[in-house]
Amino acid sequence: MFIDHTPGKHARTAFLSLLVAFAPLWALNEGMATHFLGVGFPYGACGVSDEIAATEGAMDTLSGQGNPFDYVALNVYDTPGNYDSPGTLGKRPLTGSDTLKMGTYRNGLNCGRWIKLSLGDTCDGQNDGAMNQPFCRGGTGWHPNAYTGSGVYAIVFDQCTDGNAWCRDSKYHLDLHTSILGHLRKDGQILPPLASLVLDANGKPKADPNNPWAREYVVTGFGNPKVQWEFVKAPNYQGEPRFYFSLASKPYYMRLMVTHLPNGIHGVEQKVGGVWKKATMEGDMGQLWLLPDPGNTHFELRLIDADDQLAMGGRVWSMDYPAACGTECTKPGTPADNVVGTGGDVTGLTNFDAMSSGKGIVRIGSRLVFPGVVGDREGSWISARGERRPLPIRQGMSSLPIGVSGVWIATWRDAANATRAEKLFLP
Repeated sequence: MFIDHTPGKHARTAFLSLLVAFAPLWALNEGMATHFLGVGFPYGACGVSDEIAATEGAMDTLSGQGNPFDYVALNVYDTPGNYDSPGTLGKRPLTGSDTLKMGTYRNGLNCGRWIKLSLGDTCDGQNDGAMNQPFCRGGTGWHPNAYTGSGVYAIVFDQCTDGNAWCRDSKYHLDLHTSILGHLRKDGQILPPLASLVLDANGKPKADPNNPWAREYVVTGFGNPKVQWEFVKAPNYQGEPRFYFSLASKPYYMRLMVTHLPNGIHGVEQKVGGVWKKATMEGDMGQLWLLPDPGNTHFELRLIDADDQLAMGGRVWSMDYPAACGTECTKPGTPADNVVGTGGDVTGLTNFDAMSSGKGIVRIGSRLVFPGVVGDREGSWISARGERRPLPIRQGMSSLPIGVSGVWIATWRDAANATRAEKLFLP
């Protein structure tokens, strides 16, 4: 049973101070928790790939921000007792009378938003999401355990459309990225992991062959418990939004992905001939937008946040189509070139670009993350023979050079404009 926590139904002037103190409790949503391995390839339903989530997570956690690799999926549909295939439930994004079936995914409008979640009681019987069955049956009911009250901050990156009771009957169901189960916190401490990586014969994590970022796990003791959660602003947010051009972007067809948002995203606007024009969300992928004037390679953009307000007080970002894409982008996300933010209100936001972490390059697959750098830099690769190659750093990230191997030195300027150098072995 779901409890209506709407504050207005309980408000009484005499208890105003008490209501203020307990308002966060009434904002919580309660549903079932499940877990899944990854968003899929090339990207999940919000339009963000596992690779970008992992890369940004490695960068952001160094500065104490939320980890976008801790992501969740929300239900596309709220159709208790109706487990029909998605194709019979209306064209997406849902419109007209079909919106009566809309789940908390909200046609992608909750993509990129952060949540704070806390696990609840676990069923000691069977909780398998079977159609037309109670979530807990065949046991003595719901009971607390050592993980009750544990949780994390997580971000909405995906959607659940499965024809099971979890994705249809539990309005506030959360599908957790399995990696979350490895570092749940309670009372400030990390609990023993409920999920452990499966290793291959060489001791390396096994992964989905179609998505190398979706690792295989052994999960024990999770049991699909209840979960309580609420939307929150991005925890300890630093820096600014990040912009990528998605797979198949090219002149006259620009697919813009936006990540690292302080408060979600409800819109993108492009300045065309001095007038702000609205971009179109691609389907219901809430972080993937089709630009209204894709004929140029230089863009001025502003964002609308989850409160339907101009993000960062109307801050404007200029950027260029990435030279690395050439005639067409072939990766799930290629960072935009020459990103510069101007105007608006950045009061209260920590500028990560002005911080130096003192840490070296973080390597994740073919991606390189440069801690302390969130803007663009032009660095160099230098081989042992003195050969030089350009090292373009875009929004704090770069890629391994193609067609080279051996020991190379990466040089770049950090946030304090000091020259940094680090030796890397390129396989």
